Amino acid sequence: MKKKSSKILSLVLGASMIMTLTACGPKVSKTSEAGNKNEKINLSFMNFFVRDSMDGNGKAFVAQLDKFKAKYPNVTIDEESLAPASYETKIKTLAAANEMPDLFYVKGSMVQNFIDNKLINNVDDILATDKEWKNGFVDGAFGDFTVDGKTYGIPISMVSTHTIYYNKKLFADAGVNVFPTDWNGFKEAIAKIKATGVIPIALGNKDKWVAESCILSTLGDRFTGTEWFNGIKDKKGGKFTDPDFVKSLAALQDLSKIGAFNSDLNSIDNNQHQALYMNGKAAMIIEGGWATSQLIDKAPADVLSNTEFALLPAVEGGKGDTMTTSGGSGWAFNINSKLTGAKKDAVIELMKMGTGKEQAKLAVENSSTPAQKAENVDKTKIHPLYAKYIEFISKAKYTPVYDVQLSPPVIEVMNSGLQTLLFNKTSPEDLAKQIQKEYEKSN
Repeated sequence: MKKKSSKILSLVLGASMIMTLTACGPKVSKTSEAGNKNEKINLSFMNFFVRDSMDGNGKAFVAQLDKFKAKYPNVTIDEESLAPASYETKIKTLAAANEMPDLFYVKGSMVQNFIDNKLINNVDDILATDKEWKNGFVDGAFGDFTVDGKTYGIPISMVSTHTIYYNKKLFADAGVNVFPTDWNGFKEAIAKIKATGVIPIALGNKDKWVAESCILSTLGDRFTGTEWFNGIKDKKGGKFTDPDFVKSLAALQDLSKIGAFNSDLNSIDNNQHQALYMNGKAAMIIEGGWATSQLIDKAPADVLSNTEFALLPAVEGGKGDTMTTSGGSGWAFNINSKLTGAKKDAVIELMKMGTGKEQAKLAVENSSTPAQKAENVDKTKIHPLYAKYIEFISKAKYTPVYDVQLSPPVIEVMNSGLQTLLFNKTSPEDLAKQIQKEYEKSN
């Protein structure tokens, strides 16, 4: 473990992604302190850091939040923490009513709408107040929040949304000793695992996003390649009815048809599918990198020692790179555009404390990948599974996450349609037509 630590840490510190940051904007206070400590300030803060199910980045931020409260007793924070799906629904509702909290999380796909409705301002002026803080973010950290050369969010994490976590002992018990390298081999392995009475892939898609964000965003890229998606996003010719994308929907449905998933996949969430894996009832889960810290926290030792990592294998005729995984920052902090004066300075100070090097250090020590470069990490706190994960994921290239890059109406049709597709109640062709119809309507 100790011999690997410095190598793994260098991978964390040297993490790189695919996008860039530019800075410009109006002036703000150079200090961004939380005002006169005798001045009472009340802030509203909405997030999805639910205390019993946070990943390492969430734990690190909450630790910094507690530190902020101790440092600034004059600031009272009215915090509301919701599960991700509930949070996304509520923040959209508040946005529609123009009743935004003072500080909140914004998803990349929400940014344009929030800009159009003057709910947020760019944060380049805030970043410019502290060059060390600004320059400490890993390459590409702001990519999901950059519009017309301006930055509209400050993230705390850079993470893959797709990793296959698999139990090598359950694979071996089924006669599968090497993770498959092609799609047919993957299906054959699933059949062998199912024959042992174990769920091949536990899937909790109750909140709709898991099948799309953690599976289809990568599976789609296997078939279409990233340039196809860039054409969709930039409105330059691609269509969801294109044969390659339809093939990706068909491949996902085919997994359901051969019994790869649990039958209640649309009735349980990702925390529950993790539990199936941790209890040895499932051989695989397909989730984001955040699951690493959650498994470390809750999985028994025998499951942790047998956990390995993989990506979806190559597909026949696919145009995408087989060593890609969907990922990025996805979510970031921004502040209510109406904030001014001491309240604004207090929120800026909280963001700086919550997304800086101290948060990054704590995140790495809690088995997560922060958006800031970590320094002075206690190497004895790096868990072996996290070290293995970082080494594995460092070899992958990042491609877009559909629900971060596409408009919310398109994603709603896609995600709801995937629930139906996985129950074999619609065809890949029909779902593709539904998505394309909404895409054309939204654009």
